[in-house]
Amino acid sequence: MSLKISGISKTYGEKKAVNNIDFEAAEGKILGILGRNGAGKTTTIKSIMGIIEPDEGTITYDGKELKKSGVKIGYLPEERGLYLNSRVKDQLLYFGTLNGMSKREATKEICKRLNEFGISSYSTRKVKSLSKGNKQKIQLISAILHRPKIVILDEPFSGLDPVNIELFKGVVKRLRDEGTTILFSSHRMEDVEELCDYIVMIKEGEVIENDTIDGLIKKYSRDDEVEIKTDGNIEDLIEKNNLKVVSIDFGTYTVRFEDKEDLNALYRDILEQGLEVEKITNKKADMQTIFLKELGDNE
Repeated sequence: MSLKISGISKTYGEKKAVNNIDFEAAEGKILGILGRNGAGKTTTIKSIMGIIEPDEGTITYDGKELKKSGVKIGYLPEERGLYLNSRVKDQLLYFGTLNGMSKREATKEICKRLNEFGISSYSTRKVKSLSKGNKQKIQLISAILHRPKIVILDEPFSGLDPVNIELFKGVVKRLRDEGTTILFSSHRMEDVEELCDYIVMIKEGEVIENDTIDGLIKKYSRDDEVEIKTDGNIEDLIEKNNLKVVSIDFGTYTVRFEDKEDLNALYRDILEQGLEVEKITNKKADMQTIFLKELGDNE
């Protein structure tokens, strides 16, 4: 089973927010939706949620029109929205019943999730009395309480401390392992690289990349660059051997070569100088580099 977006487009006045977007999100996988602000991510997400009606295209789940499929969707929006004067358990019970759960079923699931997030003692407290991190836990619980088959997470780790980020990641991974289809939007590329199986990159309303994480990293990694970390300055040796310094970062030299024999000659010169080589690795792209290359400012 999968969520399939086929050729959706949406225009506001003279601006085309999304233009003929296609991608697929599989069951038990995490799909990262990446793009700068204004790229079309929000329009895409709201189209899936049924908040916005696309001008063209279809959105289906397991081959059926999503709106008619009856599949449950959980949504953690970037703009958090909680009823601050409500008690935690009352608010979660409201969200649960709103999504079709019985009071008994919702109450049982609330106890389970509050315990999972380490805040079971807060069930009778008003939401406004909680810390920012604990409010965010309530927001996430409300999105997954009804055990949806599709979960959309928009900047889920925003404002969280490292301990809570790891807690949230654990929950997201368990949802994936339980077979949930997860759409994950974030500007934290280290989290995208850790969690996502597939990536869709959107720029100016169009999909410019649609691939696995490994596929993207392989595509953007260079075969003609290596990283060399030494305990000394090797710029002169690099120049002597007709190689090019791409960057220097705290003793790590990124070196570009055309002929591997020149590279081997550099290695010999480094050893002859009596320098200690801590690391020699092929230059591998990461999601931060890929994001900046494809979605950063041209200059």
